Amino acid sequence: MNKFIIFLFFLFTFPQFSFGASSSIDLRQVQVDLSNTSSLQRGAKIYVNNCLGCHTLKYQRYVKLVDHLGLDKSTIEQNLIFTTDQNGERTKIGSLMINAVNKSHSKEAFGVMPPDLTLIARSRGPDWLYTFLLSFYKDESRPLGANNALYPNVNMPHVLWWMEGVKEPVDSELSNFKYISSGSMSVNEYEKSIQDLVNFLTYVSEPAKLERYTIGFWVVLFLVLFSFVAYLLKVEYWKDVK
Repeated sequence: MNKFIIFLFFLFTFPQFSFGASSSIDLRQVQVDLSNTSSLQRGAKIYVNNCLGCHTLKYQRYVKLVDHLGLDKSTIEQNLIFTTDQNGERTKIGSLMINAVNKSHSKEAFGVMPPDLTLIARSRGPDWLYTFLLSFYKDESRPLGANNALYPNVNMPHVLWWMEGVKEPVDSELSNFKYISSGSMSVNEYEKSIQDLVNFLTYVSEPAKLERYTIGFWVVLFLVLFSFVAYLLKVEYWKDVK
């Protein structure tokens, strides 16, 4: 009986601990489409140019983008790879998508080591990630000048402010915001870009899903044809049985 009570305690308290850092605001839904190659390409561009400097993708290799994103080798080498190895030689296309950030320096600057984001879309979910990236606002009380309505007091600057612009809350509930400076994109354009970024991170979290979609179609087709043949065979075997 005591073991059962302990089990119930952990069952109902662990989810609260796991997501305790997030606020209770409603998540915004995002349309994830892994078949949209153009969206995945745009998302990869945004990530490499704005996120990879701090957040690695240590379980993803550049070369996978050739097969899954429809990019050729030269395009990846010229536009997505900007790092070198310890000998100063350009990172190979078969390498993992990591950066050259000094861990101790990064922790000193942000107070915590920026996490690897390879599995972020699986652990948090695309909707959470989409809402998080749209929830930054100006907050002078924070060391980096920005806060997040979904993840209060997160130690992360609003890296994409130049695209979105800068906004500040108009109420204490953080439900409405007004823009105090504009970015390079309109609100709709920025939300579309964030959707592309989330789409890319969703792909990165499980690249095999694209292959499963392709294989799954043929498996289902085979089962349908096999069921039809099996039915005809059953009819043939049992036609003389009365």
